[in-house]
Amino acid sequence: MRIARSVATLGPVDIGDHVCWVVTRPGDLRRAARGYLSDGRNLGDKIMVVGPSTPAWREFRAPHGLLVDPAAGRTGVGWDADALVSLVRQEAETADRQGFRALRVLAQMDRVWPADITAEQVADHELRLDALTGATEAMVVCAYASPGFAPEVLEQAASVHPHFAGAPVQTPSFQMFSQAADCWSVSGVVDADGAGAFRVAVTGLLRTLATLRLRCDGLQLMDAVGMRALAEAAAALPGRRVVLERANPTVRRCWELLGYDDPAVPAELVP
Repeated sequence: MRIARSVATLGPVDIGDHVCWVVTRPGDLRRAARGYLSDGRNLGDKIMVVGPSTPAWREFRAPHGLLVDPAAGRTGVGWDADALVSLVRQEAETADRQGFRALRVLAQMDRVWPADITAEQVADHELRLDALTGATEAMVVCAYASPGFAPEVLEQAASVHPHFAGAPVQTPSFQMFSQAADCWSVSGVVDADGAGAFRVAVTGLLRTLATLRLRCDGLQLMDAVGMRALAEAAAALPGRRVVLERANPTVRRCWELLGYDDPAVPAELVP
């Protein structure tokens, strides 16, 4: 079972991990990333770097690696929302056929995302990438530059990764990440600070799931604002339903007191 965690360095990153790495100093990217990529090469991983083609990454080229520049031969920077997800899936399958232990990815997100990226687009992309990472022999570090991205984009990105490295501008109050095809874990606190990001994440998942299971083992608290965001997200998409599993007694009691244990609300708590 995947669990939320923070890491001081990229050293502990391993198969199945999907890391939001907020890079506050440009020099940190090259130094820490080189160690992460070199570790993978020593362990027998296939390396994939998504970012600008620079001399720093040339040692990780074929046959043991792949360098991909989304902006090469294009006007402007940015892929569509499916591009990185599709590439990771394809290269993870290829790495397995080639006999590598796993696919080890470093994605420089300022090279992937267009300048006007929205929090909704980030949530959609990262949630799908997380589901893929958790189900394949791959590990993905998404490097977000700060400054570089808007605070709300960084907050949204951090909230939909199970793992953190670096120093986010604002540590997200909650984390949502994949456990199974229709089941996602929620850890931390869903309150007024993170309710907007939480609603965006839930809405994005409900667009593709008739029933969304949220496993709440790691959820410490969901306040009135968070519960309203959840109920409104479910109600906004007719025919969709949210099931919260393993919520603690405090969350259960608040849910009841606020009147959400109503059959008319398309969200319910179960053991």
